[in-house]
Amino acid sequence: MNWIPLLRFPIEWSALALFVVGCLYWERAGYSGLGVEGCVAAAMIGLIAGYDATASYWGAAAIAAASALVFALATGAILHLLGTDRAIGAFAASLVAACGLGLLIRAGSHLLLSEQPPPGLLRGTPFDGTYAEDLLANPWLLASPLLVALASWVYWKTPFGLRLRAFGETPALRVPGASATRTRLMGLAVGALFVVPGAALLLRVSGASPPAALGMLALACAVAGRWRFAPALLLASGIALLRTIRPYAGASGPSAVGLEAAPFILALLYLVVFSRRSLRMTVTRQARLDPDTL
Repeated sequence: MNWIPLLRFPIEWSALALFVVGCLYWERAGYSGLGVEGCVAAAMIGLIAGYDATASYWGAAAIAAASALVFALATGAILHLLGTDRAIGAFAASLVAACGLGLLIRAGSHLLLSEQPPPGLLRGTPFDGTYAEDLLANPWLLASPLLVALASWVYWKTPFGLRLRAFGETPALRVPGASATRTRLMGLAVGALFVVPGAALLLRVSGASPPAALGMLALACAVAGRWRFAPALLLASGIALLRTIRPYAGASGPSAVGLEAAPFILALLYLVVFSRRSLRMTVTRQARLDPDTL
C-alpha cells in the first residue's frame, strides 16, 4: 500500500479547521458562515494573482489577506445597508468569488501553481524535495495549531470576543463606547484572516484544481458541533480523512465518484444526527405549558 497520500491528512484537517474557525466567527457576528466559502476563493485569487504580479510568495500572502478582508467587509457592509437576508447574501457573494477563482485558473498558467521548487516552503532543510517537505517545512501548517488556539482565546477570553458574542446574539444591545455594526464587521474581518492560511495550504497541495465547497463542509461541522470549537474541529477530522483517501480510488469509476461525494454525505449525516439532537426541544410538562419555553 502506498502511504504517501495519507501524508495529506494533517494538511486537509488544518485547512478545514481554519475554515471552521472562520465559520464560527461569521456566525457569531450575525452573518452566515456560507460567506467563508467566498473568503477562501478570494484568498486563493489573491495568492495566485499576487504571485504572478510580484513573484514574492509572502507579498502574495499579504495580497491574499487583503483580498479576503475586502470580500468580508464589502459583503458585510452591503448586506447591512440593504437589509437583505444574510444567508442568501453571503451565499450569493461566495458564488461570485468562486466564479472569479474559476475564471482566473482557466485564464492560463500561473507561477504559483507550476513553479519548482514550490514557493512558500522553508528551504535548506533535510526535507527539501521529499514528500515530507509539505509537512515539516510548510510555515502555514506549522502555525495552524497556534492559529486555532489563538482564535479560540480571542473568541472566549478577550473583550472583543465577549462583545462579538453579545452583539451577534442581540444586535439591538446598547453598550457605551461600542458599536454593534463595527464589532460585527470586525468579526467578519477576523474570521476572514484566519481562513487565509487554510486557503494557502489547499492551494499548495491541490495545484490547478482547488477544491470547492469546503467552506460549506466547515459550516456543517460548526453546526453539528453546536457552535463550539472542540466538537467542530473533531468532526472536521472525519471529512479530512475522507478527502485524504480520495487518491486511492483512482481517476474514474464508481469508487472515485463515491469518494468524491463521501465528504458531503458525511457532512449531511453530521447535520441530521448531531444538529437535530442539539436543537430538539425537551418534551416536558413545563415545555408544553410555559410560553417562555415554547
